[in-house]
Amino acid sequence: METVIKSFMGIFFLIVLTCMGVSIIGSSIRSTKADEALLSYVSRIENSNYSQEVIDSCKADARQQFGEESTDALEVVSVSQKGHSYPSYGRATLNYTYRIPLIGYNARHSISSVL
Repeated sequence: METVIKSFMGIFFLIVLTCMGVSIIGSSIRSTKADEALLSYVSRIENSNYSQEVIDSCKADARQQFGEESTDALEVVSVSQKGHSYPSYGRATLNYTYRIPLIGYNARHSISSVL
């Protein structure tokens, strides 16, 4: 009887550890996806020469993938050099939620890149 109880306890803890591992791996995948998306947005914005249409498109895409309840997921600040009317550099910041659902962990993370 003692062996049966120990076996069931072992199986229970194995299932809990497996679920926890899957949750952490899923969160890590979401974080990696955010990194790759930011690099893609930066590349698209730079290749379009800081076009406002492309910036708006990237913001809409980021809001769809990473934003919750109308928060801006992607913030783009472009700066013009003195004497020029077109932007020449800037900064893009992607905000996303890092979650581990099994333990109820939610944290707001942000990553930035220079344009």
